[in-house]
Formats: sequence, structure tokens, C-alpha cells
Amino acid sequence: MHLFHSFPSRNPAVHDVKPRRFLHIRIWIILASVLACLSPDAAAQTVETLQAKIKATVDKKTLASLHKELGDRYVAQDKLAEAAEAFSRALELDRDQFSTGERVQMAVYLSWEDRLAQSANELRAVLASEPKHLEARTHLARVLAWQGKLSAAIEEADTVLNEYPDNRQALLIKADALQWQGRYGEAMALYRKLDSKSDDFDARIGLSRSLFATGDRTAALETMNSLKPGNARQERELRRWTEALHRETRPSLDTRYNYFRDSDRNRLHRYSLASNFWLGNQRLGLSYRHTDADDRTRNARAEDVSVNIYSNFTDSFGAGAALGFTQLANGHNSSFPTGHLRLDGRLFRGSMGANISREALSDTAELIENRIRMTTVGLYLSQPLTDRFSVYAGYAYKSFSDGNYANDLQLVSQYALHLNPRIAVGHRFRFLDFHKQSRSGFFDPDDYVSNRIFTSLGMERDKYYTYLEVFIGHQTFRRDGDASDDFIYGGSGSIGFKPTPAVALEFNAEGGTFAAGTTSGFRYFVIGPRLLIRF
Repeated sequence: MHLFHSFPSRNPAVHDVKPRRFLHIRIWIILASVLACLSPDAAAQTVETLQAKIKATVDKKTLASLHKELGDRYVAQDKLAEAAEAFSRALELDRDQFSTGERVQMAVYLSWEDRLAQSANELRAVLASEPKHLEARTHLARVLAWQGKLSAAIEEADTVLNEYPDNRQALLIKADALQWQGRYGEAMALYRKLDSKSDDFDARIGLSRSLFATGDRTAALETMNSLKPGNARQERELRRWTEALHRETRPSLDTRYNYFRDSDRNRLHRYSLASNFWLGNQRLGLSYRHTDADDRTRNARAEDVSVNIYSNFTDSFGAGAALGFTQLANGHNSSFPTGHLRLDGRLFRGSMGANISREALSDTAELIENRIRMTTVGLYLSQPLTDRFSVYAGYAYKSFSDGNYANDLQLVSQYALHLNPRIAVGHRFRFLDFHKQSRSGFFDPDDYVSNRIFTSLGMERDKYYTYLEVFIGHQTFRRDGDASDDFIYGGSGSIGFKPTPAVALEFNAEGGTFAAGTTSGFRYFVIGPRLLIRF
């Protein structure tokens, strides 16, 4: 998700897979000479003439030729959207009359205008008749990477590298695809190989991204600062990466307010303030949270303060810790130490980890009154099985200060239907089983089982971004011997506005009938704004 989004993300900035378009600089040199020969008025007149001829022509072969010429004229005017439409029409009418070089060039222009499927199909058609066509296979690898078909892109790049081991474009495409897959060690080896042969801007900026993804902030900054762009495209690329890296590493101030209410008439007003900053390669944070809670019979409050640190010790291993305290008050005050220890490691293309935490529950006035503390020991495994299909498994053992304990298992699978905007569908399974019903104010079912089907949308457009998710499903459980069997539904979402790159204003909402969705369970909703500032 977006850099400002509240959902977890490993390192959002390094997953910006915005394609490196306009890599064929030699084509633009040709275009510059064309533009020098054609005045805008003359070019426009030529376009109008061609359009008139197209309207008056019925022969497919002639029409295809005219559309090709029209596309070339649009390219000369830097109207690539119109050019792509003309080239698309030319290929549909009669591709066989064009040379292989012309077809590949038209496929390149189609890809620049995000007609990726059509470009890939045309390049495959060329390769079907000319399997050794280097430019067609190399650009096919690039288009597949832009489509998010990273494994297929790597396979095509390897086909080129098997015959041309030092082919720069194939090496760069493979390195980028490996980086986008999260295989940073392999990507960095290729970037360094490319950079060792020459001062390679594209390899060095890819290396900077990969270094930051593995937690080596200082090396990422040093590599970024050594970059020397040689053309306008590289200047744009460096500017985007500089902005992204600064957004991720500059000190931040995150303020939030949430209002919560559930079907048991529990109400909550929660205010939080957090700050994060980097010291070398360590990410540090301070947080404060104030909670006002009430129900039909009581009022209570809670104050939480903590300090945390996280660091990547190697390319594939990181650890974090937090230490703080919570004060619970409903007429008299009680303070309890809190904290967590977290270990994360990369495994294949995904990650795995373990954590142990201690917290005082303050989600309802009753929990605060009862001074409930919870110790959690958890394990998780997350793996992308393909470029679009991923799975997650998490298990937690929870022990409560009232003598109760629980086993909590969650399994998630999801498939990305579309990458930009990101549209995904998936399934969530949860099993939650408590030792007993202790009546301390938290949802403590026996043999809770839920299955939820969900769909999500994540989108970012200039100054705006949004995330939406809805689900439907079914849940069963027992409490105090009574069985429940329910249809469930709900969702969550956020919408954000960035007036400047350093400021984000966001509004969040969540709700549903998912009994295990909150500590207290049953029907609930949460709404609230958020302000994030980076200095």
C-alpha cells in the first residue's frame, strides 16, 4: 500500500514498480531529427491529410499502411497515446505487411502507453517466427515485468542471457524483476555486476533501492548520492527515488483519533501520537496513546507510552523490541510494564518470524476495570507462491491475567487480479479456542471458526490514495454451552489526500458483524481521521 497507509508493509518505497519507460534513447534521437524537419503546422496538416485518406479507404492493407504512417506522425508530435491507437489499428488490420523491425517498434510504443497485453502478444508473434530476435525477446521480458509477471520476465531474460551472458538490458531487467519479487540478495549481485563494468546509473539506483529494502539505510543513501544522471529520464528517476527514500527515512509525526462502538454499547475515544526516526541503520520510535472508555455502568481511561527500535542485522534477518508501560484508571490507578520482542527473516521469496508481547487491554471500560493483561507468543509465515498468488499463516498462544488462555490460528490466501490499481480477492480462515469463559470483558469463545471471502482495492493517484476492503462469510462458536451459527459481513477502508509530499490527511473506517474482529466481539464500527507529517 501507500507510504502513508496504516496497513503493514515491509518497505513501501522500494516496491515502487513504476516501469522504467523510455529506455530506447536512440529512438528519441531519431524523433528529434524528425521534429527538426517538421514544423507543428506542417505535421498537423499531414495528420489531417492522413485522417482524410483513412476515411476514404476500404482496402485493409492500404488502411494498415496509412495507420502506421499516422502513428509515426503522432510520434513526431510527441502524442504517444494517439500514436499507440494508430499502431494498434495498423497491426490489427494487416501486421504481415510490416517488417519485423517495424512490428517490434510499434510494440514498444504500445507498451509505453500501458497497452502491455497487446504489446506482449505482438512480441510473442514476432518470436514465433523469429525465436532469435534479440530486441523482441528483451522487450518482451521488460513488458512482462511491467505486467507484474516477474517469473516469466526472468525466464525471458535468462533466455537472452544464455546466448548473450553480458547483455546489459537482459541483466538489468532480471535484476529489477528479482528486486520486485523481494529477492534482494540476487538482485544486488546483478546490479553490482553491471555497475562494475561501467558507471551504470540504472544498476546503481536499483542497488540503492535493494540496499534500503534490506535495512542498510546508510549504504542506500551513499549509493543514491553517487548517482549522476545523464539524461532527462534518469533525472526524473533519481528525483522520484530521492523523494521516496526521504519520505521513508525522514522523522515523522503520526497523529490519530478513533471512535469505537459495539453492540454491547461499549464506547471508546482513542487519541494517539507517534514519532519515528532513523539513527544509522536503526529505526526508532516513540508513541503515546490516551483512551477514554465507557459503557452503561462505568467510565475508565488508559495511558500507554512506549519506545521501540528495529534493525536489519543482515540482508535476510532483522529484529525489533519495545518497552513501555500502561496506566489503567477507573477511580484508582494501576500501572503495568508492556513491551515486545520481534524476530523476522526472509525465507525463499517471502518471510517468517516470531514475536512475544505483553500488553494491558484497554479496548473497553470493563477490561480496564478488570486490569486484564495479555501475554502473546506468536509465529508467522508469509509466502508468494506465484507473482499474483500469496499465502499467510499465523499462530498465537495467548495467556491472560485472569487465568484464561487461548490458541489462535489464522490462514490467508489472496490473488491479485490487477496490479495498478491493485485489486485482489482472497479467503481468510480463523480458528480461536479459549480454555474457559472467564467473563472478564473479552470475547472468549470455544471452537470459534470463521471463513471469510474478501475483495480489496488499493489505488494511488497523484495527491490522492485509497484502500477499500469488503468481506462476507460465516462463523460458528460456543459460549457458555450456547451455540452460534451466523452469516457475517463487514469491511474497512481509508481515503487520503497529500497536499504536499511530506503531509498526508487520511480518514479511516471499519466495521462489521465479525465476532472476532475486536477484543469485545460482536457488531462494531470504528471511524477516525489521521494526520501524518514528515520533516
